[in-house]
Amino acid sequence: MKTFIFPGLMALLLSASPSPAQTAGEAQIETARKELEATSREYQGMRTALYREINTLDDEVLKLSRELKELEREEAMRTSKQRTTERNTQILRANFDYAVGVLRQYGDNLTNRLHAAENQIYREKLQSISEAALAAKDDPEKEMEARLEALEIGLKRLPELAGGQRFQGKAMRNGTEAKEGEFMLLGPAAYFRSSDGEFEGVTTFEENNTGIPTAVGVKVAEDGMIATAVSNGAGHVPFDPTLGKALKVEAAEESLIEVIEAGGIVGHAILLLGLVALGLTVFKVLEITRFPVPSRRKINEIIDDLVSDRQEEARKKAAGLQGMSGEMVRTGVERFYEKRRVLEESLFEKMVSIKPRLDRFLPFLGLTAAAAPLMGLLGTVLGIIKTFKAMALDSGNKQAFTVGISEALITTAEGLVVAIPVLVLHGMMKSLAKGKFSEIESIGIALINGTTELTGGEKSVMGTDEGEDDDSELVPNPA
Repeated sequence: MKTFIFPGLMALLLSASPSPAQTAGEAQIETARKELEATSREYQGMRTALYREINTLDDEVLKLSRELKELEREEAMRTSKQRTTERNTQILRANFDYAVGVLRQYGDNLTNRLHAAENQIYREKLQSISEAALAAKDDPEKEMEARLEALEIGLKRLPELAGGQRFQGKAMRNGTEAKEGEFMLLGPAAYFRSSDGEFEGVTTFEENNTGIPTAVGVKVAEDGMIATAVSNGAGHVPFDPTLGKALKVEAAEESLIEVIEAGGIVGHAILLLGLVALGLTVFKVLEITRFPVPSRRKINEIIDDLVSDRQEEARKKAAGLQGMSGEMVRTGVERFYEKRRVLEESLFEKMVSIKPRLDRFLPFLGLTAAAAPLMGLLGTVLGIIKTFKAMALDSGNKQAFTVGISEALITTAEGLVVAIPVLVLHGMMKSLAKGKFSEIESIGIALINGTTELTGGEKSVMGTDEGEDDDSELVPNPA
């Protein structure tokens, strides 16, 4: 409905004559239209400018986007390069640290690789290098330079060793006396000759507590062999493949005189006691073996003469017998026709005097066998006390401790060395004396048993009345 009314009203208005109000309205409309047109133009201009600005900004955004992407790519490349650089730096740092560690280990161990004789040449240099490297541990470059100096010394040392390096220095002669002289190095082996020409030997690889290498005289080397090689730089020399261990064993070996001297007063007393016991043993062997004992043939002849009443002939034969056993036989001959008990007592009396003669000095041998180990133990205790006193003064000297214990045990060894043979000899001497005494006893028994062969019932040479003595042992032997 409104759609059809509005055009009609517009037409009606247009057909009518304009009024002042209409004219004013039209003027206002015209003005408004103009303003609208101006505003539209301005709007179009602003819109166009805005589009242009938007396009410009879009271009700038695209440009900035491209720049951003380029920067992001550059940043990514820089980050990648940085990471690569960091990895390479870490690798180089690790390689550098490894190289420094290897050089540090080489420098620290080079001193241990040196021969004891070479310490007189390189030790001070290596110590100063090690101190400089430790002082520069916060500066890897300086530490590397210091470690490389140690490497240069080691590299310089190799051809010198291969070519036979010779230099002046000091060595301990068999570990006891410091001698000035000249060294010659051939690889791990070192040889020394003293300046005075009195000593030559092979130097041990390990260093002793004195800081001076030990030179050991080698018995297998002919006189002048080592000295000639050291002086001339060429020649034949002995070689120890154990790097001085065999030489140390040889140097530790002591002669018998040195062992005896190490035993001290107690050891000397033990050995003196052993020598006395040995002398007594020799004396007893000669005494017992030479102790005269009549043969059974002679004894049987004497008994036959006595039984046959040839007393004078028996006395003559008995007079020719020697020693205490001969005296016993003579006593038996004199008492043969007397009472049996009297004869037994007379023979027993002689045998009692013979046994101490055979057994004399044997108790001393037994005493020596018992006392020698105790004396050795005494020497050991005194030696250990002396060793602990020495340790109290120098507790870090382990070698002195072991040497002191070794010397202390020498007396125990000497005591056993004396006691065991003396104990055996004592038993042998007792058996020998017992055997000899058994031979003498058999003679006495033969004399007593010989009286049984006399004719019973007859009177003895001395004569007794019948019934005078009913004891058969007191009855005189019949003539």
